[in-house]
Amino acid sequence: MDGFDRMYDLHKILSKRSTPIPLADILSQMECSRATFNRVKRHMTDFLGAPIAYSRELGGYYYEGQGEDRYELPGIWLNQEELHALVLIHGLLADIGSGLLRNQLAPVKQRFEQLLAQRAIDSCALADKVRMVGATYRPVQHDQFVKIANALFHEQSLHIHYESRVDGTITQRDISPQRLVHYRGNWYLDSWCHMRKGLRTFALECIKHGAPGTAIFKKIPAADLDAHFLPTYGIFSAQHQAQAELLFSPAIARRVRDEEWHPQQILEWRDDGSLLMRLPFNPETPQELLKDILSYGDEVKILGPASLQALIAIKLQRACALYQ
Repeated sequence: MDGFDRMYDLHKILSKRSTPIPLADILSQMECSRATFNRVKRHMTDFLGAPIAYSRELGGYYYEGQGEDRYELPGIWLNQEELHALVLIHGLLADIGSGLLRNQLAPVKQRFEQLLAQRAIDSCALADKVRMVGATYRPVQHDQFVKIANALFHEQSLHIHYESRVDGTITQRDISPQRLVHYRGNWYLDSWCHMRKGLRTFALECIKHGAPGTAIFKKIPAADLDAHFLPTYGIFSAQHQAQAELLFSPAIARRVRDEEWHPQQILEWRDDGSLLMRLPFNPETPQELLKDILSYGDEVKILGPASLQALIAIKLQRACALYQ
């Protein structure tokens, strides 16, 4: 039984009573311990504003307020992670529920809609009430995505033609797909590259051809994948790591304070109201960090390293030259 069900049970017990009810009766009806009751009561009073009171004289708990002032549980109480998950699941079921898996997914879809109804959410109106907007989305060819996903889940190597974003050259290589990553609205594939003999990340829209490979599939443990890809900035690996120091002006500092650029970032306030951010990045693939820094224009200054300063200076000079 989840926390919502516990709170709903306690609310049902208290709301139908006009007199206090002893704790022993509550525990019996809820089939829970005193510690669980105290936790549920505290959550309801602290976060949901439930007017749960205790009468020493009558020896029981009750809701304060009757008639028009009678308390009711809020119909919807979702945090941002839960709402995000609900919208994603709803969209996925809508997208694939009309295809080959329609019959298999019907019970899942029905159960999902029942869960929404329990929380007073109309599944038909969910897409109209919450909108997820993706920026600079790069579509992937359907047949290529299917081939990649199939190789990933069956742990089979792939022979791909990969187009460089820099100059458009195409290289052919065998890869062992390890993990699909959906990042900032786009798909990437973390793989072992048999040609480079190392882990690489491939943008799916740049894979122009995929077919079964001849290389023996190489499986990389999940912990090794995390150690390689997660510590650095953005989608690129942490094979080479450095620390960037960014100083944000007082005008933008409070906004940046509420942003998470990286899980390991360190923030430090300066006396003048500016904000110093320290975070790790891969100096060999700084593209994403440069893009985010440029989005703040003259409100941010790179204090180090010097190589990152030089790269941003070149980009700004080139941008200015377009308007001279």
